[in-house]
Amino acid sequence: MNDLAITQNTQELERVLNILISKTVEDPYEPLKDLVWPDSVPTDRYWMSPMLMSTQGTDIDKQLTEAQKMELSRWEFINFCSLNVTGIRELLVEMTGRLHTPGFELLSEYLHYLIAEENEHMWYFSKFCLKYAGKIYPDRALAMSGFEEVDIANLMIFSRILIFEEIVDFYNRKMGKDELLPEFVQRINWLHHMDEGRHIKYGRLYIELFYKQLQAKYPPAKLREIELAIKGFMQISVQKLYRREMYLDAGLNEPGKIRKALLRDPQRAEFNRSLMAGTAKFFKKIGLFTDDLIWETDAAATA
Repeated sequence: MNDLAITQNTQELERVLNILISKTVEDPYEPLKDLVWPDSVPTDRYWMSPMLMSTQGTDIDKQLTEAQKMELSRWEFINFCSLNVTGIRELLVEMTGRLHTPGFELLSEYLHYLIAEENEHMWYFSKFCLKYAGKIYPDRALAMSGFEEVDIANLMIFSRILIFEEIVDFYNRKMGKDELLPEFVQRINWLHHMDEGRHIKYGRLYIELFYKQLQAKYPPAKLREIELAIKGFMQISVQKLYRREMYLDAGLNEPGKIRKALLRDPQRAEFNRSLMAGTAKFFKKIGLFTDDLIWETDAAATA
C-alpha cells in the first residue's frame, strides 16, 4: 500500500472533490481577463483595515498620527500581498509535484483546477505589489521541524498550506467588505476569498482523512511531535505579519524595536489567538491537537 494514498472514506472524498470541481467550473470570473487595474490606488485611504493592522490596540498605535497609520496600512497590505505570493509559490510547487503520482490518483483531477486558480491569485497579488509599491517583500526561509517519514512530511506540507490559506482568508473576509478601503483593494480581497473557501474545504477534508491513517500507525509520542511542529509553524506564520521592513518603509523609527514590542504586546497576543482560533479548533476536532496551547509551546514568538 502506498503511504501517501487515502484509504478510508474515499467515496466521500470523491463526492466532495466533484462538488468543488463543479463550483469551480461554474465560477464565471477570469481575473487575467476581467480585472481592470486602476492607474493608482488612493494613498489618502487605508489599504489594510485598521482592525487588522499589526499596531491595533497597542500603545504604539496611540502614538501614530492618522497620516502615519494610513502610510503603515499601505505597507502592511503590501506585506500581506507578498505573503500571498510566497505562500502560493510553495503551494504550487508542492501540489504540482503531486500531480498524477502514486497516492494522488484520486486528487489529481481537482488539483488541476486548484493549481489554475492559485496561479491567478499569485499573478494578481504580485502585480498589485509591483504596480503600486514597486516591490515584493521576499520570503524569509525559517527552519522547520523535519520528519524523515514520508507520510508525516506529507501531512506537514498540507497542514502548512492550510494554515497559510486560513490566515489569508481571515483577512480577505474582513477587507473584502470594508468600505474604508479603496474599491479595488476590497475587490481583490473578496475575489480571493470566493476561491479560497473551496480550497480550505478541500484541505481540511484531506488532512482529516490522512491524519486518521497516521493515528492508527504511529505511537502517541510521534503524534505529539507532529502536533508541536504544526503549532510551531502557526507561530512562525503569524510572526510574518509583523515584518520589520513594513515599519521601515512606513518611515517609523526603530522598526526592529517596534516589531519586538508588538510581538510581546498582550493585545496583539489576543488578536493572534483569535486569528488562529478556527484553525486550532479544526485541528483539535480531528484529534491532531490535544490542547488549545499554541503560543506557549515556543519562545520564538518574541524572537
